[in-house]
Amino acid sequence: MDVLVHASLREGLARALPQALIAGKPVISFDVDGAREVVLNGATGCLVPAKDVNGLARAMIELGSDEALRRRYGAEGARRFTDQFRHETMTKLIREIYQRVLSGV
Repeated sequence: MDVLVHASLREGLARALPQALIAGKPVISFDVDGAREVVLNGATGCLVPAKDVNGLARAMIELGSDEALRRRYGAEGARRFTDQFRHETMTKLIREIYQRVLSGV
C-alpha cells in the first residue's frame, strides 16, 4: 500500500487513519468528523472538503506520482502518532480517567 484513501462522509475517527500513519503511510481523507485530528494537510497527508471528488482525485494523483512526498507525509504521521495511538498509551489514559472518576476528583 502506498497511500490510504478514506472517502467516508460520516465516521468518528476512523481507526484506519492512525493505523496507516503509524505504519508510515500517508492518508487522503474527506474533511469529516475526526479525520482532521490526524490528517494534517500538507504534513501527514491531504484533507479534502467533503464530497469534493475532484479534489480527492487530485490528491490521489499528486501523492501517487510523488514518492518523496509520500515518504515525507508517512514519516511525519508515524513520528506524530505512533505513541499517541499505541494501545498501551490509550489504555493508560482510560485507566487514569476511571481512577479520577472513582476518586471523585
